[in-house]
Amino acid sequence: MALGACALLLLLAVPGVSLRALQPSLNSSDYQVHLGEPEITLSPHFSTVRQIIPHSSPSGPPGSSGDIALVQLSVPVTLSSRILPICLPEASDDFCPGTRCWVTGWGYTREGEPLPPPYSLQEVEVSVVDTETCRRDYPSPRGSILQPDMLCARGPGDACQDDSGGPLVCQVNGAWVQAGIVSWGEGCGRPNRPGVYTRVPAYVNWIRRHITASGGSESGYPRLPLLAGFFLPGLFLLLVSGVLLAKCLLHPSSDGAPFPAPD
Repeated sequence: MALGACALLLLLAVPGVSLRALQPSLNSSDYQVHLGEPEITLSPHFSTVRQIIPHSSPSGPPGSSGDIALVQLSVPVTLSSRILPICLPEASDDFCPGTRCWVTGWGYTREGEPLPPPYSLQEVEVSVVDTETCRRDYPSPRGSILQPDMLCARGPGDACQDDSGGPLVCQVNGAWVQAGIVSWGEGCGRPNRPGVYTRVPAYVNWIRRHITASGGSESGYPRLPLLAGFFLPGLFLLLVSGVLLAKCLLHPSSDGAPFPAPD
C-alpha cells in the first residue's frame, strides 16, 4: 500500500510552526492549513500562512539538497486529541538501518491509482535503508545522486505521488520523532527503489535559528518525557514535509502506528 493525495500532511512541531518539503509556489497566499482532519474536506476551519521560509531554490531536480521549508502560520494552533505535535530530532540523531518508521499522506495508493473517496489519511510502515544500499539502488554516471541530507526507507509499502512533503516518523525512547520528509523516489514501492526523504536532523540547527529569530524559545522543553520542540505563541513552522511542534507524541495507537484511525 502506498500513500498520498493532493494535500500535504503537516506535523506540528510548535503551536504555530510546521515542517514540509518544497513545492513550486512560495507565495503564502496560495496555501491554507487545515488541522486535525483525517479526510480531505473543504472545511471552513483553517489557518492562513503568514510566510514561507525556504532553505533553497524550490525547483531543483531529484538529488538536490535543501528540500525543506518552514511555514509560519498567521494564528496560533490550539492542540487537541486530533492535533498533537511531533518531536524534532537532535542534529546528532542517526536513524539506524532497520529502524521501523511510519509515513503518512493522502497520495496515490499505488502507481496510477489515486486515493479514492472518502479520501481518508493513509499510513504505512517502512524501515530505514542504509546509505550504501540506497546509493547502489540509485546509480548515476555522475556519481551518487544521494546527498548527505537524505534518508532512505522501504516497505513493502511506500509513499507515492502527491505524498511529497509528508512526514516520516520513528519512535525513539517512547517519543515519536520526525526523521524525514517525503522528497523523491522512482515509482512507488518498486523493488530496489526505496523512498528518499529529506533528513530532518541535517536541518535542526537551521530550524532552531529561525524559531529563535521569530521570538520562540525551546528552553525548558526537553524531548522526554513530555515536551519537545518549541513553543511559539502565534507561530507555526512547517518543514517541507509538514510537521508541528509542542508536546511530543509519546505513545503509539493500538496498532503501533503514530496516528490513530479516524473515529
